[in-house]
Amino acid sequence: MKRPFWFPRPLAARLARLLALGLACAASTGAARADPLAEQGKALFGTHCAACHNADASGIAGVAPPLAGALRERLASPADQAYLANVLTHGLAGPIQSQGQSFNGIMPSFATLPDESLAAVLSWLAASNGVPEQAVSTATLAGARTERKTPGAVRKLREAGQ
Repeated sequence: MKRPFWFPRPLAARLARLLALGLACAASTGAARADPLAEQGKALFGTHCAACHNADASGIAGVAPPLAGALRERLASPADQAYLANVLTHGLAGPIQSQGQSFNGIMPSFATLPDESLAAVLSWLAASNGVPEQAVSTATLAGARTERKTPGAVRKLREAGQ
């Protein structure tokens, strides 16, 4: 015999629905707490960087190095943060090694973007590398912007360990 529509469902079915509803609410709450600067950076990365580095920053073998999971140490050091600011504001050219892979190309300068946008991209990359706070300040980017460097000179900074 078929149950009427108003008849209570079994307890297990009710609990499953409540659990699903609770998980959905928790997921939406977590998304609402996402760092807005990092979210902006993710969108900017998708527009300006993903063609070479992939949308998830995993890189393209022989073309552009992976950035996700590869920048944690550089993001922790003020000297390396200045290096990353130089890479974004002046570009990078020449052979480099990253995570055991060789690359020999040219990364263009993104100096046409404002410091706030570049800081947002670096904030998203920081989050992608397990660094929860904003990695590179707009002041560091502004300082790098005032210096005159060629993309090859930036590569030499990398070789010098800066």
